[in-house]
Amino acid sequence: MKKALRMAALGAALLIGGATLAQAQAGGTQQQGERRGGRNMELNGIELTDAQKVKLDEIQKKYSPEMLSLRSEMMNGGDRAELMKKAADLREKSAKDIRAILTPDQQVVFDKNLAEQRAKMQARQQQGPPSR
Repeated sequence: MKKALRMAALGAALLIGGATLAQAQAGGTQQQGERRGGRNMELNGIELTDAQKVKLDEIQKKYSPEMLSLRSEMMNGGDRAELMKKAADLREKSAKDIRAILTPDQQVVFDKNLAEQRAKMQARQQQGPPSR
């Protein structure tokens, strides 16, 4: 009986530990502005007001159709270099609009996050495409 209880307790501990590990590997809890897929990572560590959240949603809705169109073109064999340039230009416009709704203190964090995000993107571009 004791052996069965120990096995059940061990199983429960492994299950809980595995779930905790999976959540940690998935990035844990999301911070304000963080979205799956990397969107709006420049807002990490920034607590938006309700009014700013509404404006952010408006900005995202403004740029979303064009970004989805570019993604669709790329998936359907469009000129990758040209589409990447257009997407970068669109992200730049979006970032300017988002920055404009932030307070000066929030802008400092936003600028730092954006610089880190750009550095990571440049590093990935220098590595080249993944080998298959």
